Amino acid sequence: MSLRLLPWAAFAAFVAALSFLAPAPEEAATGPAPDRNAAALELTVRLAPVDMREFHDDGGWNRLEAKEAVYSYGLGTLTGTGVAVSLGEGKSGGSFIRAARAFWDLSGKSIEFPEGGRAEREGGWRGELAPARIDLDTRILRVPGAVTLSGPGLSVVGGNLEWSWPDGKIRMESPVSRIAPASLPGRRG
Repeated sequence: MSLRLLPWAAFAAFVAALSFLAPAPEEAATGPAPDRNAAALELTVRLAPVDMREFHDDGGWNRLEAKEAVYSYGLGTLTGTGVAVSLGEGKSGGSFIRAARAFWDLSGKSIEFPEGGRAEREGGWRGELAPARIDLDTRILRVPGAVTLSGPGLSVVGGNLEWSWPDGKIRMESPVSRIAPASLPGRRG
């Protein structure tokens, strides 16, 4: 054998020795095989900024805008910060909720605002909300804590709000109202 081939022969002998000393594949696998479905369920996607829209057959739509968000594939949720949620009827118009954080359960059809937020509705209605939840199927906003609402010529403070946005009905416990007749629509001075 030539001296030039000696390094190659030594390398081949080393590789052969490793193959004899290494355990067989059946012996090396001591734990269960990785579950690819479980890995897919844990998949999360970080997004910044976010503009997510959901359209309905009846012409309604929902939109979430956020500075940052995390989408969880397995849970079907979107958690965002610096959010503005729009609920629309038809091609235009609708309602808005702005909050520091929101949690959208895409399969459960609800959005939670764990730190509360500010709501705005067509016609000049506004609300300061404690932690809240909106059911996207019924379009009912529920706030079990303190609420301050204001509208044309009216302000109300109370708690345990249930605001049905499609028909505009509001229910609240212990409401204290303040009416400003001079600012009511249609009032002539």
